[in-house]
Amino acid sequence: MAFTEQSRKGFMKVLTDNASFEKWFIKDYLNINNDPLNSSIFTDEELACVLSEAAPRSFPCLVLVDSHNVIGGADPLRYIYKQELRLMQKLLEGNGVSC
Repeated sequence: MAFTEQSRKGFMKVLTDNASFEKWFIKDYLNINNDPLNSSIFTDEELACVLSEAAPRSFPCLVLVDSHNVIGGADPLRYIYKQELRLMQKLLEGNGVSC
């Protein structure tokens, strides 16, 4: 997959729905835009397949681009879902659950 300079450094973004995911993934993650000089290396069918494979399980979620996982072929995208965020919130507020 192609990485923009921003995604190489690692960052996170809230994705509220499939449309926000597709917009972010195509424009920022794959760095594909409507400029004819910066055309996509994907056909429409390939892009649809890549989107399907990279999409999160559910929305809303937080996506992290983990630049450390790029080495070794691991997927650099990590999704954190609402349930995990709620657990983190409880832990940060001191209302943690014992594991």
